[in-house]
Amino acid sequence: MSLLQGIVMLLAFLIAVWVIFRGTSPIIVLLALAIAWTVLAGAGFRDLLANVLQKGGEQYASTVIVIVFGAWFGQILVQTGIAESMIRTAVELAGDRPIAVAWSISLITGVLFTSIYGVGAAIAIGVIAIPIMLSLGIPARVAAPAFTMAIGSGNYLNPVEFGIFKNFFKGIEYAQPYFTFYVIGFVVYMLMAFAMSAWHLRGVQVRRASAVATTVVTPRRLRVPWVSYLAPLVPVFVIIAFKWPLIPAFLLAIVFALVTTQGQRTVRATVDLFHKAFYDAFPDIATIAALWIICGMLIVAGQLDQVKAVLNPVFAPIIPHTPFQAAVFFAALAPLAIYRGPFSIVGTGAALLAVMLNAAYVPPVFLYLIWRGPLCLQGSQDPTNSWTLWTIGYTKVSHADFLKTALPFGWAMVAINAFIAYFMFGGAFTK
Repeated sequence: MSLLQGIVMLLAFLIAVWVIFRGTSPIIVLLALAIAWTVLAGAGFRDLLANVLQKGGEQYASTVIVIVFGAWFGQILVQTGIAESMIRTAVELAGDRPIAVAWSISLITGVLFTSIYGVGAAIAIGVIAIPIMLSLGIPARVAAPAFTMAIGSGNYLNPVEFGIFKNFFKGIEYAQPYFTFYVIGFVVYMLMAFAMSAWHLRGVQVRRASAVATTVVTPRRLRVPWVSYLAPLVPVFVIIAFKWPLIPAFLLAIVFALVTTQGQRTVRATVDLFHKAFYDAFPDIATIAALWIICGMLIVAGQLDQVKAVLNPVFAPIIPHTPFQAAVFFAALAPLAIYRGPFSIVGTGAALLAVMLNAAYVPPVFLYLIWRGPLCLQGSQDPTNSWTLWTIGYTKVSHADFLKTALPFGWAMVAINAFIAYFMFGGAFTK
């Protein structure tokens, strides 16, 4: 009977993957899957109410607070003019060479997203960065991934991302020796973004013309002091150097950004900006906050004794049993992170994560290191991801053209970083 239950629950998982791929809201699908797994495994109604829905919703709700501060800081960098000034300065230094401009915009975008978070900040930066690339004759199918891949590279170092996942992968640290790997991951993905631009821009000539029609009004350009350019690095620096917790680190960075740009505003205007940026951050995170809460419910459902007893025998032959197998598994199947697939934790990957944590073949810390690549791939190339979806729509690139241009380089990034993680840490986690 348990084998039949397991097959039915696996089928429910595959159906969830398919309907999300078809465009159904992942919030609805993942909530339905959490309830279905609980019921199909034979857990009681009280387990469903008290553990899955209540405890699951509460247990991972703290991730929402971390996301709020990342989105708040992102709004501060946008509304003070720091983000725009950094991008335009980099473009001026690059001149009118399309490849150099694409590289400079990718680099600055990646640096900005080592600390900021949220679709609002991504859009505000995108409406500055993307038209610059298009006006120089960079094709939209290249400009779009040059921007989103840079966001994904920054996610390797982003404290918000770490603050989210520390609740799922117990024991991970935003500190050495793992911080070195995060830096390497950032560099590898940035190099893949550079390689993508260089490959697809061979022979592209400079073209000074408007290349995109948009109703978005780019704000008046602001000049900020050079010291303000350090603002995106402040959270990462104080967390690593002084072991600050995440929220105080972001508060310090917010104050630093406001103080170093104070010369262009009155004190009253700065106070108003402080409040406005906080309010503006909330629309950025509404969908992602709901997804994380629902994913918490699904993971708790997967950890119920009744669910583990049914699912573990079914998934055991499929999931990796050693760190090396995990590296091969994620390197070979990286595209499963796309369209909220099984490698997307903010998607059906929440179910796979629950199964892999329950099986305990691969320690959670190494599992996080090896899963980091697919997470960054999903956060930069999945067309259902909020800022990726906006970028594709803004540049009027089809999903197929976007993925054809970007995915081979994103896949290479996942594979390279998976084996770097194995060679750096695999031996320590091999039983």
